[in-house]
Amino acid sequence: MKTGFSVLRFGLQRTEDGACTQNVQRCGEFESVERAFLLARQEAIREWQEACRTQAQTMPKIRKIEIKDTEFGYDLKHDHLVVARFWVHDGQPAEIAGL
Repeated sequence: MKTGFSVLRFGLQRTEDGACTQNVQRCGEFESVERAFLLARQEAIREWQEACRTQAQTMPKIRKIEIKDTEFGYDLKHDHLVVARFWVHDGQPAEIAGL
């Protein structure tokens, strides 16, 4: 069994001039891919709940806040825009024999 799965949060933030920029944070390291995906899902749900609580104060108002599951983890979307991405990364990818 391989070890070394990381959960990375890719986030979208606005700078002072209104432009969007991306930052990356490590959320945890796990020996099993199942535990890594569990944390990625929990973090996506936590941010989704927070966004739902605060969206009424947002101008212009966000019409749709959703979590999309992907083969790499979970995306948090506000309308059409992905604002956070929780991805599971294999720190020790498999080697193909003979290459």
